Amino acid sequence: MPYSSVLGHTEIVGNLRSMVESSRMPHALLFTEKGGYGALPLVLGTLAHMFGNSPKVSRLVHPDIHFIFPINTSTLVGGDKRGEVELFYPLWRELVMKNPYFSEADLYKAFGIENKSGTISVAEASSIIRKMSLSSYEGGAKVMLIMFPERMTLECANKLLKNLEEPGSGTYYFLISHNPEKIISTIISRCRIIEVPPIGKEIVEQELKRRASLSDEDASFWAKCSGGSIGKALELIGREEEQSDNYNIFVSILEGALQKDLCALTDIWEQIASYGKERQKELCTEGEEILRKLYMLSLGLDNLSYAPANERNQLEALQKRINVEFYRKGYGYLNDALECIERNVNPKFIFCDLCNRIYCNI
Repeated sequence: MPYSSVLGHTEIVGNLRSMVESSRMPHALLFTEKGGYGALPLVLGTLAHMFGNSPKVSRLVHPDIHFIFPINTSTLVGGDKRGEVELFYPLWRELVMKNPYFSEADLYKAFGIENKSGTISVAEASSIIRKMSLSSYEGGAKVMLIMFPERMTLECANKLLKNLEEPGSGTYYFLISHNPEKIISTIISRCRIIEVPPIGKEIVEQELKRRASLSDEDASFWAKCSGGSIGKALELIGREEEQSDNYNIFVSILEGALQKDLCALTDIWEQIASYGKERQKELCTEGEEILRKLYMLSLGLDNLSYAPANERNQLEALQKRINVEFYRKGYGYLNDALECIERNVNPKFIFCDLCNRIYCNI
């Protein structure tokens, strides 16, 4: 992916180009973003420039560029833990070529582990160190791209510290994070940080028309909803085409609480507790977005609700029955649930508590 394919971020592209051409590229760069802002296209554009726009880079098969990303080894037949990331490379390449603006959830779906959590284990740290200690295959630079370093285990992160601090000559690490606050400080302190901002609305519109064959009106609507994230816009378009189960479940929680139907709420939280961790996180995130839409509608700010046609009537009717003071509280309840999921609290406790708090305060 050459720089000409990178959408927006002209200033960052210029700075990265200058680093490559003046041989001032830091040995460890951490790109931080909200999902879908374009950090991966920026990195791939930089790698293309570093390696002379070799077609091997665009095909993600260059022998001196290595990739590490979170996986879940429980999916491997026979329990073989050796070289497990390599087994996922074909799926990784397919996803990147199809949509370089993907989220962490998209990655797990592509790997067939959407109901599990991915990690980057100490075994992968050993693999990274081994690969980066070898001579360059083509005699130039060696690069390791680490997606979602916030998923590194503590043991893995600690093992990589020395390599990030004192990499060999011509050795470079590129890290891309959607949650940099979850990376240990000693990793962050060894990296030059580049914060990737949202993509401009007009650019998102044009890309949506190209990728999803949308009309000008629809592209404008989804670009407004995207918050500058092409990845989020594509996800929302997919949801609009087939209303998501998460949307229906969270609306059912609100309905059950409004109707004071404890039996229905019990069935719902038991169902959610049976889901995998990533699905539970998606549901909470969807819930936060639904509460935002409801709040905007309750304030008469229809143009800021960004509620698609298949949701609008239902949400407009629902917000009339909800106390406006609930929205701030509800958002807090969902954030608390997300934090508990990350800490591996028993999901039955999490979602029983969530439904109870909504029931008592809506």
